[in-house]
Amino acid sequence: MEGAGSSAHSEFDPRNFDELPAREVPLSALSPGVSLRQGGTDAAHVRLLVDAADSAELPPILVQVDGCRVIDGLHRLEAARLMGDESIRARFLDCSNSEALVIAMKANGLHGLPLSRADRVAGAQRVLGSHPDWSDRAIAGIAGLSAKTIASLRDRSAIATPQGGKRIGQDGRRRPVDAGEGRRRAAEYIAAHPDAPLRQVARATDVSLGTVHDVSARLRRGEGPERNGRRTHGARPQHVRPVHAVPPPDDMTAPAEGAGDGVRRASLRVAAGAEAPPPQRRNHTEAPPTWAAVAAKMATDPAIRYTADGRELLRWMQAHATEPGEDWRRLVDAVPPHWLGVVAPIAEHIGKEWCLLAERLKSRQDLCRKLSPSGP
Repeated sequence: MEGAGSSAHSEFDPRNFDELPAREVPLSALSPGVSLRQGGTDAAHVRLLVDAADSAELPPILVQVDGCRVIDGLHRLEAARLMGDESIRARFLDCSNSEALVIAMKANGLHGLPLSRADRVAGAQRVLGSHPDWSDRAIAGIAGLSAKTIASLRDRSAIATPQGGKRIGQDGRRRPVDAGEGRRRAAEYIAAHPDAPLRQVARATDVSLGTVHDVSARLRRGEGPERNGRRTHGARPQHVRPVHAVPPPDDMTAPAEGAGDGVRRASLRVAAGAEAPPPQRRNHTEAPPTWAAVAAKMATDPAIRYTADGRELLRWMQAHATEPGEDWRRLVDAVPPHWLGVVAPIAEHIGKEWCLLAERLKSRQDLCRKLSPSGP
């Protein structure tokens, strides 16, 4: 774990610990360490693990060397106690308490019973307190929340900006909290040293070379250094002609008018009674998850991996949950006319069955939400 306190990525990935040796540890020697659930362990999930242990060996738990505190695997520990076992397989990590918290949250995101939103928010607040110099996106990736939620938690907790005004991102690199400040520094340096190489500007202003390239290009176009910078009249290149607003004529069919600079411009008007369409939002919808992206994570969930019905679900979905893509459009013309009346009802029946499955799953989801005291 050396150097793990300086970044929020690979050093905390629980998959890196799979190669560590696992050994039997007496249950009496272990103590609960990182508790992420405000309501404690889930009795139903413990019972599920007990049933799964009859047919398969449960994965080793993660334990902190200091105090033998459990980092990940409290439900497996309770299941072992319920079965009357005297020991359990465990992997030991030499890490600090703050590192153990991050590892526990990331491990929960890879397998096991998902945390409720309230538990994830509480965990994010704890990570913010122990790692205030981590970026909102880095903490969001650990807690399973959005970066906006982390930013809101940071504002409410009044955590001071780290020294130097920089935070550590998911890739372990430090970046300024206010990206515009670095861009302005680069612009000022370029203005004072117009012949300086871009690499020199990057070193002198502590800004990435890519950002310096972008700032330099914006300045050449007469734009501000920031990404939302606007062109100013004083900075506009001479070959770019300014555009002036032309008032609409009284007559819809009025010809193009001549401007004082010799450029003819056609006036634009909205037709009477018509309203301008609202601006279209870009990327306002998210594509539904694909089975290929979900299957790998589901396969590590003990509720699925260690039950016969769960494994059957994975096999069934693997055979049936395929993305049609655009191939079906091409295959429409491949069906001979005398088979259209046979294939079409089959496709319709399959679609109805999938819709029925989706409705049943949604109904069960709504029921689980009502029965859960902590919400979804």
